[in-house]
Amino acid sequence: MNNSRRKRINESIKLLEDAQAKLKKALDEEQNALSSLPEDEEYDDMRDGMDDVISSLENTLSSLDDALSTLNDSDF
Repeated sequence: MNNSRRKRINESIKLLEDAQAKLKKALDEEQNALSSLPEDEEYDDMRDGMDDVISSLENTLSSLDDALSTLNDSDF
């Protein structure tokens, strides 16, 4: 592998790590917002939507973890 491609891969890893940090922050904020939502029935739909967002973010972060692990374990 030449230095140009190696550099692009390493830059991409950094971008993925930055995205991962931002998504983790968004997940934490959404979880905090959900936990502070009143238990009233009128908020059930909102709670369901927030649960869906949290689940999606968790799945995305898991995929990013896997991708970053694969990239970091490679010899670039």
